Amino acid sequence: MENKENNAIELLNMLCGNSGCVISDSGGKDSSVLKHIAMKTREKYNFNFSIQHNHTTVDAPETVYFVRDEKRKYEAAGIKYNILYPQRSIWQLIVDHCTPPTRLMRYCCADLKEYSGHGEKLVTGVRKSESKNRKDNQSIVTFPKPKQKIKEEAKSNKDLSVNKQGGVIVLNLDNAETRQLVENCYRTTKTLINPLIDWEDDYLWWYIRKENIELNPLYSCGQCRIGCIGCPIAGDKRWAEFERYPKYKEAYIRAFDKMLKERKRKGLQIFDKWATAQKVFK
Repeated sequence: MENKENNAIELLNMLCGNSGCVISDSGGKDSSVLKHIAMKTREKYNFNFSIQHNHTTVDAPETVYFVRDEKRKYEAAGIKYNILYPQRSIWQLIVDHCTPPTRLMRYCCADLKEYSGHGEKLVTGVRKSESKNRKDNQSIVTFPKPKQKIKEEAKSNKDLSVNKQGGVIVLNLDNAETRQLVENCYRTTKTLINPLIDWEDDYLWWYIRKENIELNPLYSCGQCRIGCIGCPIAGDKRWAEFERYPKYKEAYIRAFDKMLKERKRKGLQIFDKWATAQKVFK
């Protein structure tokens, strides 16, 4: 069972031991495990890393407080921890884009979560078991927006593959030339390293209990997913979130009201279902 832990430690040291990396902390359980693994790698190899959290402006209050506590804890241990704040809040982005975020129009992720990391080795807690999209488009190493030369390399290198989203994923790191490619490309291309990619849910929870890893308190409230309040990917779970956090519901409705005024100003169509901000919300 502990082979997965050892593999993750060795992977971090192999890919990032010389140059260091940035650990991406979403405030969720996978990130908490990832930080724990990074600390174990530090103890074993004097591994150098920092931590980064992207504040989305629609995080649950519990997540905001948990991240602040984590920042204090890791900085006390000598680890640099940055909380990044976006230039535009979700409420402003709704007006800018003149449409709510949807499953297909996920500008919120790009503008609030994915704007950083260029030229860095960004280590994430992404796991294939979390969703089909991640299973299809992520691997142990992913170049989400690769340079053209990397795409060309993927056509002839059996260790690489172009994913459905136009990125390049690394299928096998056993080849020294492939490892060298990762090392060379990260300076000019955003590089995602996913050491927990093959960790199943059962193993992850077993590991959390075994290592006594502190988690976001929302998990103790019955939550199984930690994300933005009102995220369209969350489905019907959103309505329970709005019951728990009514101020967020009010903020969305205010943003939709401003959005409708902006659509009118720009001469954009106002659909019957969007006659009012309340209807947009529904």
